[in-house]
Amino acid sequence: MTILYIYITIFTIYYLILAFSGLRPNKRIRDKYTSKDSNICIVVYATGEVPMLENLVKQLKSQSFPKERYTIYVVLDKVENPPEFIFQTDLDINLININNMEPIGKSQAYSILAEKLSEVQNLDAYVFMDANNYVDSNFMENVNYYLTKYDVFIPMINYIGEYKDMKFWDCVKVTYSRYISKFIYAARTKLGLSNLINTDTFAIKRITLNKIDSFDFNNKISETIYTLKLAKENIMTAYVDDLKVYKNIEKYDSRIPSLSKRIEIFWNNITNCKNFKSFEYTASLIAPNMLTCAILYGILLVHSYNFPFIVSFSTMFITFMLLALAFCISLFNANIYAQEHLYLFAYPLYSVFHVIKNFPPIRFIINLVTGKNKKHDVEKMITDVIVTDGKNDYPCKLELISDNGLAKVKFINKKKTYTTKNNHLRMVDAIKELSEKLNDYGLTLKICQCCRYFQPVVDGSTNMVKGVCNYQFEGRVSGDIIPTLIWNTCPAFEKQNVVNLF
Repeated sequence: MTILYIYITIFTIYYLILAFSGLRPNKRIRDKYTSKDSNICIVVYATGEVPMLENLVKQLKSQSFPKERYTIYVVLDKVENPPEFIFQTDLDINLININNMEPIGKSQAYSILAEKLSEVQNLDAYVFMDANNYVDSNFMENVNYYLTKYDVFIPMINYIGEYKDMKFWDCVKVTYSRYISKFIYAARTKLGLSNLINTDTFAIKRITLNKIDSFDFNNKISETIYTLKLAKENIMTAYVDDLKVYKNIEKYDSRIPSLSKRIEIFWNNITNCKNFKSFEYTASLIAPNMLTCAILYGILLVHSYNFPFIVSFSTMFITFMLLALAFCISLFNANIYAQEHLYLFAYPLYSVFHVIKNFPPIRFIINLVTGKNKKHDVEKMITDVIVTDGKNDYPCKLELISDNGLAKVKFINKKKTYTTKNNHLRMVDAIKELSEKLNDYGLTLKICQCCRYFQPVVDGSTNMVKGVCNYQFEGRVSGDIIPTLIWNTCPAFEKQNVVNLF
């Protein structure tokens, strides 16, 4: 009980500090004039269906910020039905069309582009954003101003649409997300503390980007880890509510990682924090939500009333009332609409239902009813492959696994094994995940799928394991087709180069 009391008391003090810091008014700024206009590169990432891309590009081209001070790069990563205008000659747009077999992902696209622009002179900062956003005409002017104050910052996201168009629990989640942004993030920025980076839209100085190894934005957890990397470099990720980005409400996605993942990151990093920013951000990952606070205070109040405790019941009750006061102040600071108060107070109920739904026995019953616990139909095949570090070749094995039609790959090197983390519809995608993992360790999988001369053949099967070899062997007859499989290899192997796709 003592540990729980210390934990909840520290959180109450933290919440009070946030609440009273939010009462401090922002300094009134007459304009966004700065003595220097930064040279900024805007990177718009698009994948899949992107109906809003044309509007976003037009809005970026018509900014009030001087046109000679910013450039626009549009990355089309396996875009379906891209707008025709984007392929027209336009000196204001630098187009990168990645028409790979599968999307390479936001992380790799950003990393490759940042590396390609690393030699560009007089480039001060980047603005990375998804194609499903809208911006005001003064967006870049505001970005330029806040680059004089922060090294990394995220904008306020305004969702366009009516709550009546959403389900009740979606309204609850959207409201809670707005509350977190407008109160927690805003107050933490005033106190000089880091906030979770939002990779949908963020700005970062070039000199800051060079301090971090590379992007890794595969999920919400990777965003948390990247924010922690910045904090370890003593770099704060700021939240700017004066910088606005608009998004359709149906595109809402909660940016809050699960508690179990945050606890895992906390335990893995709490002992190797380099400075106060990284220590504070790591500690903030285990901050309780509204439901947890209510439960803990309920337990402690009952315990202190019925049993001897390190503090009296009255002291415990006063602490609880201070937290309630801080919450009331936070509602004032967040400035949410009257209708949203109902949704916000319903969030603890959502938390209860979410916990119950994910409780193992309940989850088992749900999976049983929905058919997710059906017996797996597993097929396996082992094949010999070669892995190289650029100097030496090493014989290894691949175990190709099909589990109810979903593909995984197990890599076997002597007694060590590694299995791909994700389930894929096609075997080619599972092998691609494995090859990317090996690339992180400087290793290349010498198989046909990773060879630049391999061309897959879509034969209607989900695994799509067949293809043809386009290497011009000595004596090869023109027009001759050499069939092969994705895991074959030969002495003519040459590694694919993603940059060549550009």
